[in-house]
Amino acid sequence: MVAQQKKPHTLGETLIKPSILTAVEIVLGEESKRKIAQISLSDNTVKRRIDELALDIKNQLIHKLKHSVFFAIQCDESTDVANCCQLLVYCRFINEQSIAEELLFSQALNSTSKGSDVLSAIDIFFDQNGLSWKNVVGVCTDGAPAMLGSRSGFVSLAKNKNPSIIGSYCVIHRQVLSAKTLPFELKNVLEVCIKVVNAIKSSTLNSRLFKILCSELSAEHSVLLFHTEVRWLSKGNMFERLYELKSEVEIMLLQLGRQSS
Repeated sequence: MVAQQKKPHTLGETLIKPSILTAVEIVLGEESKRKIAQISLSDNTVKRRIDELALDIKNQLIHKLKHSVFFAIQCDESTDVANCCQLLVYCRFINEQSIAEELLFSQALNSTSKGSDVLSAIDIFFDQNGLSWKNVVGVCTDGAPAMLGSRSGFVSLAKNKNPSIIGSYCVIHRQVLSAKTLPFELKNVLEVCIKVVNAIKSSTLNSRLFKILCSELSAEHSVLLFHTEVRWLSKGNMFERLYELKSEVEIMLLQLGRQSS
Protein backbone atom coordinates (compact mmCIF):
# COMPACT_ATOMS: atom_id res chain seq x y z
CA MET A 1 0.00 0.00 0.00
CA VAL A 2 2.90 2.36 0.72
CA ALA A 3 4.33 1.63 -2.73
CA GLN A 4 0.98 2.04 -4.49
CA GLN A 5 0.48 5.46 -2.92
CA LYS A 6 4.07 6.42 -3.90
CA LYS A 7 4.88 7.48 -0.35
CA PRO A 8 8.28 7.38 1.41
CA HIS A 9 9.12 3.93 2.76
CA THR A 10 9.56 5.39 6.26
CA LEU A 11 5.85 6.23 6.38
CA GLY A 12 4.96 2.75 7.63
CA GLU A 13 7.18 2.99 10.69
CA THR A 14 6.62 6.68 11.50
CA LEU A 15 2.87 7.04 10.90
CA ILE A 16 0.99 3.88 9.94
CA LYS A 17 2.25 1.57 12.69
CA PRO A 18 1.89 4.11 15.54
CA SER A 19 -1.66 4.85 14.37
CA ILE A 20 -2.52 1.13 14.26
CA LEU A 21 -1.05 0.56 17.73
CA THR A 22 -3.02 3.44 19.23
CA ALA A 23 -6.29 2.27 17.65
CA VAL A 24 -5.76 -1.37 18.66
CA GLU A 25 -4.91 -0.40 22.24
CA ILE A 26 -8.10 1.66 22.57
CA VAL A 27 -10.41 -0.90 20.92
CA LEU A 28 -8.87 -4.29 21.79
CA GLY A 29 -6.57 -3.67 24.74
CA GLU A 30 -2.90 -3.94 25.69
CA GLU A 31 -2.53 -7.63 24.79
CA SER A 32 -3.57 -7.08 21.17
CA LYS A 33 -1.28 -4.04 20.98
CA ARG A 34 1.72 -6.20 21.92
CA LYS A 35 0.87 -8.67 19.12
CA ILE A 36 0.49 -5.91 16.52
CA ALA A 37 3.77 -4.36 17.65
CA GLN A 38 5.58 -7.44 16.35
CA ILE A 39 4.73 -6.46 12.75
CA SER A 40 7.79 -5.00 11.04
CA LEU A 41 7.13 -1.90 8.98
CA SER A 42 10.63 -0.44 8.73
CA ASP A 43 11.78 1.18 5.51
CA ASN A 44 14.09 -1.78 4.82
CA THR A 45 11.20 -4.22 5.26
CA VAL A 46 8.99 -2.23 2.90
CA LYS A 47 11.77 -2.06 0.31
CA ARG A 48 12.43 -5.79 0.59
CA ARG A 49 8.77 -6.62 0.09
CA ILE A 50 8.54 -4.31 -2.92
CA ASP A 51 11.59 -6.03 -4.42
CA GLU A 52 10.02 -9.44 -3.79
CA LEU A 53 6.78 -8.38 -5.48
CA ALA A 54 8.69 -6.95 -8.45
CA LEU A 55 10.73 -10.14 -8.82
CA ASP A 56 7.59 -12.29 -8.67
CA ILE A 57 5.91 -10.20 -11.38
CA LYS A 58 9.04 -10.45 -13.53
CA ASN A 59 9.19 -14.24 -13.10
CA GLN A 60 5.53 -14.57 -14.07
CA LEU A 61 6.13 -12.52 -17.22
CA ILE A 62 9.22 -14.52 -18.19
CA HIS A 63 7.24 -17.74 -17.66
CA LYS A 64 4.50 -16.51 -20.00
CA LEU A 65 7.05 -15.46 -22.64
CA LYS A 66 8.71 -18.87 -22.56
CA HIS A 67 5.35 -20.57 -23.13
CA SER A 68 4.38 -18.21 -25.95
CA VAL A 69 5.08 -19.51 -29.47
CA PHE A 70 6.60 -16.15 -30.39
CA PHE A 71 6.71 -12.59 -29.15
CA ALA A 72 7.62 -9.10 -30.33
CA ILE A 73 9.48 -6.29 -28.59
CA GLN A 74 9.29 -2.53 -28.73
CA CYS A 75 12.31 -0.43 -27.71
CA ASP A 76 12.76 3.21 -26.89
CA GLU A 77 15.64 5.08 -25.32
CA SER A 78 15.10 8.51 -23.84
CA THR A 79 16.87 10.89 -21.49
CA ASP A 80 15.12 11.50 -18.17
CA VAL A 81 15.11 14.65 -16.01
CA ALA A 82 18.41 13.61 -14.42
CA ASN A 83 20.11 13.42 -17.86
CA CYS A 84 20.35 9.63 -17.61
CA CYS A 85 19.72 7.61 -20.75
CA GLN A 86 16.98 5.08 -20.01
CA LEU A 87 16.15 2.08 -22.21
CA LEU A 88 12.57 0.83 -22.07
CA VAL A 89 11.66 -2.51 -23.64
CA TYR A 90 8.06 -3.67 -23.99
CA CYS A 91 6.94 -7.10 -25.14
CA ARG A 92 3.80 -8.35 -26.87
CA PHE A 93 3.00 -12.05 -26.70
CA ILE A 94 0.25 -14.65 -26.79
CA ASN A 95 -1.25 -15.36 -23.39
CA GLU A 96 -4.09 -17.90 -23.18
CA GLN A 97 -5.49 -17.31 -26.67
CA SER A 98 -5.20 -13.52 -26.37
CA ILE A 99 -2.50 -10.94 -27.09
CA ALA A 100 -0.93 -9.31 -24.02
CA GLU A 101 1.47 -6.40 -23.76
CA GLU A 102 3.74 -5.74 -20.78
CA LEU A 103 6.85 -3.78 -19.81
CA LEU A 104 9.69 -6.29 -20.12
CA PHE A 105 12.46 -4.30 -18.41
CA SER A 106 13.98 -0.87 -17.97
CA GLN A 107 17.71 -0.22 -17.81
CA ALA A 108 20.00 2.78 -17.76
CA LEU A 109 22.57 3.09 -20.55
CA ASN A 110 25.60 4.43 -18.71
CA SER A 111 27.72 5.44 -21.70
CA THR A 112 26.53 5.76 -25.31
CA SER A 113 23.10 4.87 -26.69
CA LYS A 114 24.13 3.35 -30.02
CA GLY A 115 22.34 0.42 -31.62
CA SER A 116 25.03 -1.95 -30.35
CA ASP A 117 24.48 -0.71 -26.77
CA VAL A 118 20.74 -1.34 -27.02
CA LEU A 119 21.32 -4.79 -28.50
CA SER A 120 23.86 -5.64 -25.79
CA ALA A 121 21.45 -4.67 -23.00
CA ILE A 122 18.64 -6.79 -24.46
CA ASP A 123 21.02 -9.64 -25.23
CA ILE A 124 22.22 -9.76 -21.62
CA PHE A 125 18.63 -9.73 -20.35
CA PHE A 126 17.68 -12.58 -22.71
CA ASP A 127 20.68 -14.67 -21.58
CA GLN A 128 19.98 -14.10 -17.89
CA ASN A 129 16.33 -15.11 -18.21
CA GLY A 130 16.55 -17.93 -20.74
CA LEU A 131 14.85 -16.12 -23.64
CA SER A 132 15.84 -16.72 -27.26
CA TRP A 133 16.04 -14.39 -30.24
CA LYS A 134 14.59 -17.24 -32.31
CA ASN A 135 11.18 -16.57 -30.79
CA VAL A 136 11.28 -12.84 -31.57
CA VAL A 137 9.21 -12.12 -34.69
CA GLY A 138 9.05 -8.33 -34.61
CA VAL A 139 10.92 -5.27 -33.39
CA CYS A 140 9.29 -1.84 -33.18
CA THR A 141 11.37 1.32 -32.70
CA ASP A 142 11.35 5.04 -33.39
CA GLY A 143 13.11 6.60 -36.37
CA ALA A 144 16.39 7.43 -34.65
CA PRO A 145 19.58 6.50 -36.59
CA ALA A 146 20.70 4.37 -33.65
CA MET A 147 17.59 2.24 -34.18
CA LEU A 148 17.09 2.20 -37.95
CA GLY A 149 20.66 2.64 -39.27
CA SER A 150 21.29 0.39 -42.26
CA ARG A 151 24.56 -1.00 -40.87
CA SER A 152 24.87 -0.41 -37.14
CA GLY A 153 21.23 0.30 -36.30
CA PHE A 154 19.56 -1.84 -33.65
CA VAL A 155 17.06 -3.40 -36.09
CA SER A 156 19.86 -4.42 -38.47
CA LEU A 157 21.86 -5.94 -35.61
CA ALA A 158 18.77 -7.77 -34.33
CA LYS A 159 18.24 -9.30 -37.77
CA ASN A 160 21.72 -10.75 -37.51
CA LYS A 161 20.43 -12.66 -34.49
CA ASN A 162 17.27 -13.75 -36.30
CA PRO A 163 16.90 -12.93 -40.03
CA SER A 164 13.13 -13.50 -39.91
CA ILE A 165 12.57 -10.54 -37.57
CA ILE A 166 10.28 -7.87 -39.05
CA GLY A 167 11.20 -4.29 -38.16
CA SER A 168 8.44 -1.68 -37.88
CA TYR A 169 8.30 2.04 -37.23
CA CYS A 170 6.30 3.10 -34.14
CA VAL A 171 2.87 4.43 -35.11
CA ILE A 172 3.02 7.07 -32.35
CA HIS A 173 6.09 8.66 -33.93
CA ARG A 174 4.36 8.58 -37.31
CA GLN A 175 1.47 10.50 -35.83
CA VAL A 176 3.92 13.06 -34.46
CA LEU A 177 5.36 13.59 -37.94
CA SER A 178 1.92 13.91 -39.51
CA ALA A 179 0.83 16.35 -36.80
CA LYS A 180 3.69 18.68 -37.78
CA THR A 181 2.09 19.22 -41.19
CA LEU A 182 -1.33 20.35 -39.96
CA PRO A 183 -3.60 22.29 -42.35
CA PHE A 184 -3.63 26.04 -41.82
CA GLU A 185 -7.06 26.05 -40.14
CA LEU A 186 -6.09 23.40 -37.57
CA LYS A 187 -2.65 24.92 -37.00
CA ASN A 188 -4.23 28.31 -36.40
CA VAL A 189 -6.60 26.83 -33.80
CA LEU A 190 -3.67 25.09 -32.09
CA GLU A 191 -1.66 28.32 -31.90
CA VAL A 192 -4.63 30.24 -30.47
CA CYS A 193 -5.21 27.57 -27.81
CA ILE A 194 -1.53 27.59 -26.84
CA LYS A 195 -1.61 31.40 -26.50
CA VAL A 196 -4.71 31.20 -24.29
CA VAL A 197 -3.13 28.62 -22.01
CA ASN A 198 0.16 30.54 -21.84
CA ALA A 199 -1.66 33.78 -21.01
CA ILE A 200 -3.06 32.14 -17.86
CA LYS A 201 -0.28 29.76 -16.82
CA SER A 202 2.73 31.96 -17.62
CA SER A 203 1.84 34.23 -14.70
CA THR A 204 1.75 32.86 -11.16
CA LEU A 205 -0.84 35.50 -10.22
CA ASN A 206 -3.12 34.55 -13.11
CA SER A 207 -2.72 30.87 -12.22
CA ARG A 208 -3.82 31.52 -8.63
CA LEU A 209 -6.76 33.67 -9.73
CA PHE A 210 -7.83 31.03 -12.23
CA LYS A 211 -7.67 28.33 -9.57
CA ILE A 212 -9.87 30.44 -7.26
CA LEU A 213 -12.31 31.07 -10.13
CA CYS A 214 -12.60 27.35 -10.90
CA SER A 215 -13.17 26.61 -7.20
CA GLU A 216 -15.94 29.21 -6.94
CA LEU A 217 -17.66 27.81 -10.04
CA SER A 218 -17.27 24.21 -8.80
CA ALA A 219 -15.36 23.22 -11.92
CA GLU A 220 -14.11 19.65 -12.29
CA HIS A 221 -10.52 20.89 -12.71
CA SER A 222 -8.65 23.91 -11.40
CA VAL A 223 -5.59 24.15 -13.68
CA LEU A 224 -4.84 24.12 -17.39
CA LEU A 225 -2.20 21.90 -18.98
CA PHE A 226 0.85 23.04 -20.92
CA HIS A 227 1.53 21.82 -24.46
CA THR A 228 5.04 20.54 -25.20
CA GLU A 229 6.54 19.30 -28.43
CA VAL A 230 8.52 16.54 -26.73
CA ARG A 231 5.52 14.79 -25.15
CA TRP A 232 3.09 14.81 -28.06
CA LEU A 233 0.24 13.30 -26.05
CA SER A 234 0.04 16.50 -24.01
CA LYS A 235 -1.34 18.18 -27.10
CA GLY A 236 -4.55 16.19 -26.89
CA ASN A 237 -4.66 16.48 -23.10
CA MET A 238 -4.21 20.24 -23.37
CA PHE A 239 -7.12 20.52 -25.83
CA GLU A 240 -9.36 18.32 -23.68
CA ARG A 241 -8.69 20.26 -20.48
CA LEU A 242 -9.16 23.60 -22.26
CA TYR A 243 -12.52 22.42 -23.63
CA GLU A 244 -13.67 21.19 -20.21
CA LEU A 245 -12.81 24.59 -18.68
CA LYS A 246 -13.92 26.72 -21.62
CA SER A 247 -16.49 28.69 -19.58
CA GLU A 248 -14.01 29.44 -16.81
CA VAL A 249 -11.32 30.37 -19.36
CA GLU A 250 -13.71 32.78 -21.08
CA ILE A 251 -14.47 34.53 -17.79
CA MET A 252 -10.77 34.70 -16.95
CA LEU A 253 -9.87 36.21 -20.32
CA LEU A 254 -12.60 38.83 -19.93
CA GLN A 255 -11.17 39.77 -16.53
CA LEU A 256 -7.64 39.99 -17.95
CA GLY A 257 -8.94 42.15 -20.80
CA ARG A 258 -10.54 44.59 -18.38
CA GLN A 259 -7.33 44.79 -16.31
CA SER A 260 -5.18 45.50 -19.39
CA SER A 261 -7.57 48.18 -20.63
